[in-house]
Amino acid sequence: MLHWRNIMAKVNVVFDMSMYDMFLLCPYRFRNRFKLNLEAPTKNEALDKGTLVHIACEAYYESIKSGAKYEYAVNSALMKLKQAFVTESNLDNDEANRILDTMEQYFDFWRVEDQRFEIIGVEESFIYELYEDNEVKFLLAGKIDLRIKDNKYESLPYDHKSFSRSGPVNNLSNQFKNYAIAAKSNFLTVNKIGLQKTLKPHEKFLRVPLSYNHLIFESWKKNVIANIFYYLQCEADNFWPTNETSCDKFNRRCEYYEVCESSGEEAKLHKLNTNFVKVPAWDVSKVLRKSSEVLKELEDVKATESLP
Repeated sequence: MLHWRNIMAKVNVVFDMSMYDMFLLCPYRFRNRFKLNLEAPTKNEALDKGTLVHIACEAYYESIKSGAKYEYAVNSALMKLKQAFVTESNLDNDEANRILDTMEQYFDFWRVEDQRFEIIGVEESFIYELYEDNEVKFLLAGKIDLRIKDNKYESLPYDHKSFSRSGPVNNLSNQFKNYAIAAKSNFLTVNKIGLQKTLKPHEKFLRVPLSYNHLIFESWKKNVIANIFYYLQCEADNFWPTNETSCDKFNRRCEYYEVCESSGEEAKLHKLNTNFVKVPAWDVSKVLRKSSEVLKELEDVKATESLP
């Protein structure tokens, strides 16, 4: 086996946490999605529920940040949501109305508390250097949903998480640590927004505080660096091992499961070419764009497609 340092010129590696988490789940799955750019053909759900929640939060907190009154901020956010429902969403009317009602409840529930802090940034993109030597540079990228300052914190990142089922927050999340480091903060708030009809506001609108220290950060960075070096070795060998413990995760079977259970590379390649579609290469810069920018691009594409 060749060592990657013997065959590669100096390289820059840029990962966001979607890429990194999938590589940890399974290098073979990572290759199929991010190297071959193959996805299972599915119904185009232009904007999922989580993206819609982010669109509403972006509009609301941008308005609050600019000094707008509460009523204006709420109306602006709900108008953005309605626009997204009409132009880009495949949700039925019941689901759309549920999200509208949920976000209106959410704004009202946190109205007083949200007036107490200073908003530093809304959907801020970042990229920072994790590691560099004479042969490689590793960069991590992402986007912080909300960053605030108050009488306790100078720079506190918030991460909006919509959910349909209640569950504990994962304090070890790679995404949360990445955001906290980028914000130069030892703290992060997970802003949980429940979409359930049956729960009361205080049960579904939760702000869960997380805390870290430099030892946790340093340990995490060492793990990430080691795993990216492993990624480079996979690149050099052009060999992407399967991780059978990840075939069923989060109550969902991997989309490449039938490929992996095929006998031989020829059969695997046939299923990849037959059952999957080529999609545009993953662009980390798109991950860094605000939800409103994503919505605008979708609208522009639809307008272009409708031209004679």
